[in-house]
Amino acid sequence: MIAGVGPALVDHIYSITDYPPRGGQAIVKKSVKEAGGAAANVIYGLASFGLPCRFYSTIGTDSDADFFISSLKKVNVDVRLSVTHPETGRVAIYVDSDGERTFFVHPNAAGNAGVSIPNGDYDEVEHFYLDPFPAENSFETHLKIAMKARARGKKVILNPGYPYSSMGFERLSELLKYTNIVIISQPEVKMLDVEADEFLNYIDILVITMGEKGSRAYTDGDEIYCPAFRVKVVDTTGAGDAFSAGFLYGYARGYSLEKCLKAGNFVAAYTIQYYGARTFPQRKEVDRTLTQ
Repeated sequence: MIAGVGPALVDHIYSITDYPPRGGQAIVKKSVKEAGGAAANVIYGLASFGLPCRFYSTIGTDSDADFFISSLKKVNVDVRLSVTHPETGRVAIYVDSDGERTFFVHPNAAGNAGVSIPNGDYDEVEHFYLDPFPAENSFETHLKIAMKARARGKKVILNPGYPYSSMGFERLSELLKYTNIVIISQPEVKMLDVEADEFLNYIDILVITMGEKGSRAYTDGDEIYCPAFRVKVVDTTGAGDAFSAGFLYGYARGYSLEKCLKAGNFVAAYTIQYYGARTFPQRKEVDRTLTQ
């Protein structure tokens, strides 16, 4: 089983032609409401591909909470949530005609990363996927979970995102000590200003996503590159999450890192052709990509 630990968010996506100058105006052409949160998106994708999944987070008591929970239960995710605020986390996302997006986050319940995982649950989960909450206690929460997971021989997968990358490598390394796999974007690596070898002093596999340039994986003494699929971009929201879902699906099924990168690139390319972060391909399409 793979468990995600990250924010429960509901995305409100607005399509515009161009971003206005400060103090200006833009016309919304289309809007979409979708359950989101990076770790939740990854778990949704993995569950839609048929893997047993669980999700831990914090949530509100409003209608958005019902909307979020039902979205995961539709793909049979085991949802375990703690109520920390009346309102569920919300994100307003504006997407221009080039598919570039800008986020405005209302943390609400996601602003408290008070996730409680009973000790017995660690025996039921093989992989923990960690993604930052928009909360001051996010890093400490993930650090405690990672320490407990590794102490029980479980694997920890971390997507540090901007929140943890902006802390600097020295601080991030406290969490890397208990991490097996890191999936990170190229801009975040540049922010940390370190080479792959420095990550590999702590972890087993480093995966770097590079958008239209594809992706790379690094292990001790090996570097693998996989080019991106060329598609028409509509909305890049959730592209990184889609990559993680495709990559981890291949990884969980025992495929080579080269195949896992290819699956990640394929799922990301599929997703960005549609609005929203949860437009995943069918499992058979991902399987076909893995076996070609």
